[in-house]
Amino acid sequence: MAALLEYAALGGEGSYQEISQATSIPMGRSTGKVPAILDYARGMNLVTLGRSSGSGKKKPRLTGFGQAVYTGDRHLGRPLVQWLAHMHLCLPRGGAAAWHLVFVSGRASLGSRFSAAQVEQYLVEHFGPGRSRTGPLLRTYLEDAALGRAGVLSQRQGEVVRCRAPLDVQCALPYAAFVLELWERFFSGRGQITVDELVAETGWPDICLWSCQELEQALEWMEQSGLLALDRQRRPWILEKRATATEAWQELGRWLEEAAPAGG
Repeated sequence: MAALLEYAALGGEGSYQEISQATSIPMGRSTGKVPAILDYARGMNLVTLGRSSGSGKKKPRLTGFGQAVYTGDRHLGRPLVQWLAHMHLCLPRGGAAAWHLVFVSGRASLGSRFSAAQVEQYLVEHFGPGRSRTGPLLRTYLEDAALGRAGVLSQRQGEVVRCRAPLDVQCALPYAAFVLELWERFFSGRGQITVDELVAETGWPDICLWSCQELEQALEWMEQSGLLALDRQRRPWILEKRATATEAWQELGRWLEEAAPAGG
């Protein structure tokens, strides 16, 4: 993924084969990793595709989140950065349909502990039979080379167990930046939204496996970032926007860069 981020940051544009040559991402005659990695990067909201100069050309460009990751953690090595990537994948708009079904819609039906066969059957019920979707989805979180460090999933006694997103004051800035991204994606042009709207439109607490109380705790910490404000005088709470997503991602990029280990 780091090679693709570098390619996007430098303004690269080309066919899958040309991207492969520039990034050293494998790309054979009939199969290759470039299309899949590009799709994952888009689903994680790391890159978007700009208008290309010709047929068959791809022009990836860093998003605000992608720029923050490129600045401070381009190898996606930090668990919290991986959690943000996971959250983007699970969104109902711009994410990946299978991820949204399993991690949001499936919270009630699959629960937080299930077998790979149960996930496959659940996806077949929605998409119909075909190539296994469960393998790639689960491997994303069970392999260190992908998003394994986040600890979104773990394996216990032959089952897959979902784990809760980190709930800590140190997450205030990253989560606030993510919520402002959601705000501009789902509530464009609005200066205020309710917590209920945020929940209903984005499914964020389900992605995080949080209770209502845990969501409120996260929002209270996020308010300390200064990027948004809370009106707790009535229910549901009202969120007020205090910054743009671009400003928030830039702040996150600086935060990640400053927190980077020496020599990293």
